[in-house]
Amino acid sequence: MELLPLLDHTSSEPLYSQLYRHIRREIEAGRLVAGSKLPSVRKLASHLGISRTPVEAAYQQLLAEGYAESRPRSGITIRPSEPDLERRSPAPPILSTGNDGASARSLSGTGSFPSAPLRQPDIAIDFAYGDVDLNHFPFSLWKRLLGSCFLPEHRDLFRYGDPLGEPGFREAVADYAYRARAVVCPLERIVVGAGTHHSVEQICRLLQNTPYSPEATPFAVEGAISNGIAAILRLHGYRLIPLALEPDGIRIEDLYDSGARLVYTTPSHQFPHGMVMSVGKRRRLLNWAAETGGLIVEDDYDGEFRYAGLPIPSLQGLDTASSVIYMGTFSRALAPAFRLSYTALPPALADFARAALHPFDRLASPLHQKTLELFMTQGYMQRHIRKMRSVYQRKLAALISEVKHRLEPHFRLIGGSAGLHVLLEAADGPEEEQLIRLAGEAGVRVYPTSVYRIGDDPERPSCTVLLGFGGLGESQIEDGIGRLANAWIPAR
Repeated sequence: MELLPLLDHTSSEPLYSQLYRHIRREIEAGRLVAGSKLPSVRKLASHLGISRTPVEAAYQQLLAEGYAESRPRSGITIRPSEPDLERRSPAPPILSTGNDGASARSLSGTGSFPSAPLRQPDIAIDFAYGDVDLNHFPFSLWKRLLGSCFLPEHRDLFRYGDPLGEPGFREAVADYAYRARAVVCPLERIVVGAGTHHSVEQICRLLQNTPYSPEATPFAVEGAISNGIAAILRLHGYRLIPLALEPDGIRIEDLYDSGARLVYTTPSHQFPHGMVMSVGKRRRLLNWAAETGGLIVEDDYDGEFRYAGLPIPSLQGLDTASSVIYMGTFSRALAPAFRLSYTALPPALADFARAALHPFDRLASPLHQKTLELFMTQGYMQRHIRKMRSVYQRKLAALISEVKHRLEPHFRLIGGSAGLHVLLEAADGPEEEQLIRLAGEAGVRVYPTSVYRIGDDPERPSCTVLLGFGGLGESQIEDGIGRLANAWIPAR
């Protein structure tokens, strides 16, 4: 089937909404007949020259409204028209903040561009990645520390603030990153961001007019990465080259063959597959940077939470040639609402960061920065991390136990030594789409992993789903896995 919508990239209406309305009109006009199969997300995105995110969002809206249905192993097909179809009122728009629909909540993924589906009342257990446990957050303490920021001596906190971040907060971050992740970086080279995606945006702008600009080099990335980060890199003009993933991280030979001088990696807990880059491979990666003049972007998005063995120090801490840009975030350790992240820059980039970053980069509130500075310098942060590591470890243990008891050997658990999510892989099918549908019918929401693949064969099926457990209680986890077992095992 060929779909030829006229998409206006300059319109204030998001692309996904334009595409959804076009397909809906074609269905209502009878030009797309019942039983016709819609193109796959990848094929239509490639055909239209847009990202997959708006196509996925448009398809999910059509599914939700009953214009189409998802059939196992058959893709998405047009449903027969209902008698009162022409009397339906227009559907409310999906929440979005961008023309490409990257912020639409759909089944397209779980990255920081909000990509979890819209909440539905029939979902009892939501294994959403990115949710954290707020039952143990020190609300009273945080309120007291925030209140102290309103004293007269802190009146400067009510101004715009330093574009690089408040000096006191950056000093506290430098100390914290060294103690927690062995990151060696003085406060002069720390840049504060409003979440990981803002930090990636800052890095991309710092790399303009350097040997690492999009015109000078492609960007090598892991074979599966956050779809939000991939969207930002592409938005800045980078061509992404996927690197094969091995049990201990990226295949270094692929990196040498890529011709890229930039590489993005999550060595402490690969997202989404969960492997940890071995120390030997880390040294080989640093050797690549030294030999080629390459630059490594290390995303340490949840490095505080490791449950097996000793904590693994950051790649940046092993670097002796200033070839690593390190990114950290407090979204997992505390809560995503504070929108606080940080980047540790090599000296060459830090030298012109102040000139390269603009006033509109003041997105992280000075009040939140000061509150977290006090939280760290008064010793509360390490205590909170230790407590939350224990809380999440108990949740993970409950999840692993239930999977072993209810889902093995039909499903294999991937990950489980770090972070706040795991993957479940079906031994011999059904495929991802069917697993998600069956889970939803049982009142459980699980998430796809295929949306994170970069450059894989679009026809290659995925039999793996992602489960985040940070925001669920142990009894909810047990209930959710039990529901999945009842939904999935009989279908096999």
